[in-house]
Amino acid sequence: MDKSEELEAKTENPADPFLGTSRKEDAKIVQKEEVVERKPAFFGSCRCTLTVMSFFGVYHLMALRFNISMALVCMSSDPTDSIQDQYNATLTLQPACLPGIQNGTMTETIHLQDSCQEKLEFSWSKPLQGAILSSFFYGYILTQVLGGYTSDKCGGRTVLLYGMFVLSIGTLLTPIVARIHPYLIVCIRIIQGLASGFAFPSVYNIFTAWVPPQEKATLMSVSFAGIPTATVTIYPLVSWLCQSGLLGGWPLAFYIPGFTGLVWCILFSQLIFNSPGEHPRISPEELSYIKQHTQTSATSRKLKTPWRDISRSCAVHALWITHLCSAFGYYLIIINISLFIREALGFTVVHNGLLSMLPSLGMLVLSVTGKSFDLLRSRSLMSVTRLRKLFNTAAFFLPALSFLTLGLLPPEMKIAHVVLLSLGLSMHELAMTGGFYFSHSEIGGSHSGVLFGITNTFAQIPGFLTPLMVSYMTQNGELEEWYRVFQVSGIIYIIGGLVYLVFGTAELQPWAAEEREDEDDV
Repeated sequence: MDKSEELEAKTENPADPFLGTSRKEDAKIVQKEEVVERKPAFFGSCRCTLTVMSFFGVYHLMALRFNISMALVCMSSDPTDSIQDQYNATLTLQPACLPGIQNGTMTETIHLQDSCQEKLEFSWSKPLQGAILSSFFYGYILTQVLGGYTSDKCGGRTVLLYGMFVLSIGTLLTPIVARIHPYLIVCIRIIQGLASGFAFPSVYNIFTAWVPPQEKATLMSVSFAGIPTATVTIYPLVSWLCQSGLLGGWPLAFYIPGFTGLVWCILFSQLIFNSPGEHPRISPEELSYIKQHTQTSATSRKLKTPWRDISRSCAVHALWITHLCSAFGYYLIIINISLFIREALGFTVVHNGLLSMLPSLGMLVLSVTGKSFDLLRSRSLMSVTRLRKLFNTAAFFLPALSFLTLGLLPPEMKIAHVVLLSLGLSMHELAMTGGFYFSHSEIGGSHSGVLFGITNTFAQIPGFLTPLMVSYMTQNGELEEWYRVFQVSGIIYIIGGLVYLVFGTAELQPWAAEEREDEDDV
């Protein structure tokens, strides 16, 4: 090779004096890194399948929990109401019952059961109905921590699958046991609560293993949109099934969601896996992308749970207090709104079902704000902790304002009562999309499952407390009694908002570091 050819070769492929590599080789390395770093398409990916299946999974976890709230309105009346109405000489009649009579009173002995009240299959007392509504949470509260711990160690997919199966079977059995004895429903509901307590925390574990942090708020918001979607659809569906009379009407409120829950179990068992590494059909690009940005579930299963540090963590205490206050307002509305609309506002079953879905419809609309949180987070306008506090403060103080001012509405503006409650609870969706609700993995890392189990244990106290509180505080079902119930909820919302504003954080806690394994851990 002459000097001219040698010079030309060096010009085309000059060596790097520091790395000893040519520019062409450098270009290949950079190109290879770009391929690895390039984000794979979402639609058609395993992450997309997980999000869709999680959405329907969360949907069924809620639908199979709250379908009985509306079904109970169709199943049973309160016998004490019938006796009181039979001998009450002065009654307030609703236009929906007697179209020819305006709002007012008639001084005459009238059997309300003959004119307004539909004949229902059962006649259970109000305390018994409250026990049925709250019994689910007696089981649910017992298995939250165990469910989170099991999902962290065994994988969220397995725990969620078995939990949903038991929940679906229990739902299918409910109409059968209801006609045997009402306390058998209580037993079934407790068992369902136990199963659901295992299932719900496992959703967090699955997303921790599968979803990078920059996508988590968006994808988890889509998945957890199954919560309001369930209550948006289940209330009008149950009211329509009750009026249809098919197979007795109300039993279909259990047969249909129970059957679709089993169908979901079959699909989920074939499509979803505990971690990306276990999935036989995941693309190499998506697998590499997920591994680069997430902690593998295999690693998290080797870690010991730092129980002592968790119990001493200020961030954890702030999180469970906030979660409890959040659940109080949510369960108060979702569990008891049908009863409020029937007792205090006097709407019929069909109208009750449509109005009962309004709070959840508003929450569903605002579930898109999860994308807004991810957008603000990507622009680094403020720290993640401050961003979460911003979302969370609005999510707590705005519902508190609506609940505390509800009594200022004129009593005759009945639909306005439902609308104001709906607006308040809708704004609380901000806590789910950008507030405290998704911060478990941020402060707990690989221990997010057990951490959610801890906070969600406290959050289930209102689940069985609010039905009992409502039955005690609304002995006569009057609007003034219900005002006091909502005022209590408004005060609790303010407490939860203040606690997270002062003590909340989105920073990874020292005890959550993967490298740490204390000798005292269990």
